[in-house]
Amino acid sequence: MTASPMRWLARTVGEHRRAFASTLVSHLLGQLAALGIAVTAAWLVGHAVAGRTTPLDAFAGILAGLVLVATLATWWETYVAHDLAYLLLARLRGEVYDAIARISPSRRLGRRSGDLSATVLSDVETLEWLFAHTLAQSLTAGTVLTLGTALAVLLDPRLLVVSLPVTVCVLTLPLWSRRMSRRHGEELREATAELAADVIDTVQGMRELTAFGALERRRAMLAERTRRLARVQAANAGRGGLEAALLDLLVAAAAAGTLLVVATLVRSGDLPLAHGPVAMVLAAGSLGPAVQVALLLKEYGTLRAAAGRVHGLVTAPAEVSPPSDGPAPAPAPDVVFEDVHFRYSADGPEVLRGVSFTIPHGKTVALVGRSGAGKTTCVSLLLRYWDPDRGRILLGGTPLDQIADLSSHVTVVPQDVHLFAGTIGDNVRLGAPSADPAPALARAQLTLDPDTMAGERGVMLSGGQRARVAIARALAVDAPVLILDEAIANLDPENEARLADALEVAARDRATLVIAHRLSTIRRADHIVVLHDGRVAEQGAFEDLIADSEGHLSRLFRLRSPEVSDEPGSERWLDQAKQALCRIRYPGDRPAGQH
Repeated sequence: MTASPMRWLARTVGEHRRAFASTLVSHLLGQLAALGIAVTAAWLVGHAVAGRTTPLDAFAGILAGLVLVATLATWWETYVAHDLAYLLLARLRGEVYDAIARISPSRRLGRRSGDLSATVLSDVETLEWLFAHTLAQSLTAGTVLTLGTALAVLLDPRLLVVSLPVTVCVLTLPLWSRRMSRRHGEELREATAELAADVIDTVQGMRELTAFGALERRRAMLAERTRRLARVQAANAGRGGLEAALLDLLVAAAAAGTLLVVATLVRSGDLPLAHGPVAMVLAAGSLGPAVQVALLLKEYGTLRAAAGRVHGLVTAPAEVSPPSDGPAPAPAPDVVFEDVHFRYSADGPEVLRGVSFTIPHGKTVALVGRSGAGKTTCVSLLLRYWDPDRGRILLGGTPLDQIADLSSHVTVVPQDVHLFAGTIGDNVRLGAPSADPAPALARAQLTLDPDTMAGERGVMLSGGQRARVAIARALAVDAPVLILDEAIANLDPENEARLADALEVAARDRATLVIAHRLSTIRRADHIVVLHDGRVAEQGAFEDLIADSEGHLSRLFRLRSPEVSDEPGSERWLDQAKQALCRIRYPGDRPAGQH
């Protein structure tokens, strides 16, 4: 059974017992010294009012010692508590990062990047209050409360007639509103994360918002998100303010009532006048720790909501199990899909239904099909973002789930290129930190200096330059399996032809899988696999597949080219198809039939 978020955090703190014990001891010493100062001062005042003589030198020394202990203990508690808090925060951030890496891309999580960013930053930072100002303080406050109450009972049990019931009310006050506190904490966290995610989306999509005239609508949406957050903050602050006001009222009532009780006991002679101030301090002083605990519990809802978010992310199960020990893949591996079945959710449709094909080493296989046919899913499974529900994928005869360093064997050039802020060289070295980026950039036909700044998400580069940086990044890894997802779609005709030639040379030493929509890419492939409705509809060489007028590949391009006749005459149809394909080919394509 999964532990609750607060128990999980308590266990996390318990793994640093020495630091936590130091925090407890230092805070307890500080609280006891403060109580000792108050009692000693009250003792002196009581004896002075009663006209009794006291050894001032001795009491001055006691006060000075207590002040010194309180000062040093407070300083030490502040140091060790925050040192423990920041140590735990660093650990939690590491666990959150590991969790995101472990579950991405998750079929179950379904959270936006801005929401995850808020969890990493805001939620973890909120827990600093728990680690540095809540756990140890609550325990020591209970100890001081018990000690003060016991001393008051020794003087006269009647001193607690007022203060004890009020203390109970103060401690239970946060419990009265715990449901509302929890709800406000969850709403506040949700509204904050939603606004953060929308702001990140807005900044990243500023070009699109400007191009489509949607900035004003986006601004209105962000304003509504901000108003919602303000409403939640106001409700949470209102509840907190009401609790604080009730606490002040209870403390004031307890002080007044305790003063009345002490005065009554002194007047009746049941309590010596010299003991009156001490009795007052002990009776009313127990309220101080109670108020401190109540103020800490007032934030329990927010802390619990933050802890729940972090706990849910850290304990989320991984999509794929850690790789088991298996034989190393062959030096020149083939890639084999064997009867692969896959669905994204247990109750969702089956995306792949018995897909089988081979990517031989040194050959290029083009994966073709309409949108939704399963091409991207095949790539995701080959990268082991997920594992097949049934069937398996082999690399050099070894199942993917037995390869520990899969990223050194399989690399990808995605259609949607993500570049990190930094230099072009930094981005090229992403998968090969020690590699020289210059040769890979040259093979990718990019003449920019490796020290050129790419900007956030590659904003300082053109679309074609970003694509070539991604290609260079993949080539720098020098993996035996290369995946190209329309890698040259953003290039101008001249550079497209040059880069296509370079990739064709690079493919001779690799097993290359190409996600293909463009005729130029398809015709260059050694083998074509056509997916339809999650199955392999047909596969073979381009000329063989296009010659079949009723084949899936032919129908795909007949839809793109209405000039191709639907008449079933095989030779006539093939001639028309070749002529139409030549007319609609993209710039930089080679003439049909040349590979």
